[in-house]
Order: sequence, then C-alpha cells, then structure tokens
Amino acid sequence: MAMITSRRLGYGVCVLYELATRQEGYHSARDIADGYRVPEAFVRKILLDLRRAGLVTAQKGRTGGYRLAHPPKEIKLGQLIAALEPETPALVYGRQRGGGYVPGEDCPVKGFWKGIEETFTRALAESTLADVVDRSRTPSRKQPPKAKGTAARARKRARK
Repeated sequence: MAMITSRRLGYGVCVLYELATRQEGYHSARDIADGYRVPEAFVRKILLDLRRAGLVTAQKGRTGGYRLAHPPKEIKLGQLIAALEPETPALVYGRQRGGGYVPGEDCPVKGFWKGIEETFTRALAESTLADVVDRSRTPSRKQPPKAKGTAARARKRARK
C-alpha cells in the first residue's frame, strides 16, 4: 500500500535533494526539470515558492540559477510543506492508478487512518534535508518509472 502525497510536494523534495547533492554554485531550473522529465515551468514555480520561504537563493544571469540557502541539516521538511502546500497534505491509501481509499466522515476506522496520516506528516515535518540525502542514493540521471510490462516484454524478446 502506498501513501500518496501531492505531486508538488514530492517534486519539492526532489528539487531540494538535487540542490543538496550537486556541486557548489547555482543550478538552473531547466537542468533540474530535465533530470526528472517534468515541465520546467512546474519546477520554476516550486523554486519560486522555496525562495519566498527562504529555503533557496536565486541569482540572475548566465551563470545564475538556484542553490540552497542553508546547509541540508538546517532545512526541515516541515518548512518545505509550509512553502508548497496551502493546507496539511492528505494521504491516499492504496494504488495510485485505482485512486486509493479515502475514509469518509462516517467511516468506523477513520481514526486509525487519521493516526497513520498524523504520524507520517509529523515524521516528514521533523525530518531534515540531510535525512533525505542520507537515505537516498545518488543516481547519475533520474529516469521516470518504466511502463508496466516493459521489462517482461524485453525478457520475452530475449528468449526468442
């Protein structure tokens, strides 16, 4: 079962991760967006909100771009949530494709799911960007998830 947060929050963590793990200097929104194969405008909006929140700094010009405003251990993901989400993120339980399960007001187990959601949100808010970097590996280039069945079709072709 997956806990799904907003696309904006998910990529916000990715943007901060990129800035934390890249070499010194400023990095363009285009380069970050291309690495995740998402629209540059989407990444720019995230970066604008992160700059307003004081999490990143920006420099204009040919050698400009964005960089972290503080060391990763000083950036709490709670600050990221506050910068990118107008309200506390809600979780959906289940598979993304099926839409997941969202407990209704009259659901008898809503309290259980609400407790899980609060624990997740609290853990996310208390984690730092350094925690994200420590728990992640640094791939050479980000790749979007493969379409289902791609690997199976490739194995089948290889057997022929």
